[in-house]
Amino acid sequence: MRPPHTPARPRRSRRRSLTALALSLLVASATLVPVGAAEAAPTLLSQGKPATASSVENPGDPINYVAFFNSKYIDGAGGLAWTALTQTAPGKFTVTAPERLGVWKVYVFAEDGQGNVGVETRSLRVVPPAVQGTNLALGKPATASSFDPWNGDYSAARAVDGDLGTRWASQWGPTAWFQVDLGSVRSFDHLQLVWEAAYGKSYEVQTSDDGSTWSTVKTVTGGNGGVDDIDVAGSGRYVRLNLTERGTEWGYSLFELGVYAR
Repeated sequence: MRPPHTPARPRRSRRRSLTALALSLLVASATLVPVGAAEAAPTLLSQGKPATASSVENPGDPINYVAFFNSKYIDGAGGLAWTALTQTAPGKFTVTAPERLGVWKVYVFAEDGQGNVGVETRSLRVVPPAVQGTNLALGKPATASSFDPWNGDYSAARAVDGDLGTRWASQWGPTAWFQVDLGSVRSFDHLQLVWEAAYGKSYEVQTSDDGSTWSTVKTVTGGNGGVDDIDVAGSGRYVRLNLTERGTEWGYSLFELGVYAR
């Protein structure tokens, strides 16, 4: 859906401009009237006479509100994407934030049906939901089947450093694995995967006490990226993501992997 046409002046400011114009004309007329005791006051011929106009403004016109998101600060896109809008009170609205992480702009257009349009914008940052408990993987040694060595530091450690501005990225390929060493055998009950655009569509969560023999404790299929919050009961020193199906043409990339004991 395209946004409404280029906004005309809001009704309130248009009313102010008309009032200011009327005042300026009255002042100008007064300065043109010669001042003299012997002169008679001029006669205002239009005063009290019938008047008509092509249209009149109706202060009771219903206002239609439409909202859009823009992801320019995330991927440079210049278009607007329609989103559902709920009015909670006069002049107050709620929208559901996109799943994709980063800074979004939301635009709310208001149109009164007479060609008058106003727009209000706000910026918001989408972050992963907070997880209760202790992140056992934070700052622990991590390894992976591969990492992208060409465009920056995309090594495995970047996905367990607690910084959503860094990430692990594999080399391009259909499968990969990523694992973290918790230091000792630990029990956990929740995982949070924060994906970059190159997400895993299908994967297995595996555990191991020795780093050699693995047990699958959870299988995920049909993922759509963003944030995967997974309730899973597991125990082991090593936690591995066995990535079996990618969601894009690239490889796999994680901003953060959290392994939580709650």
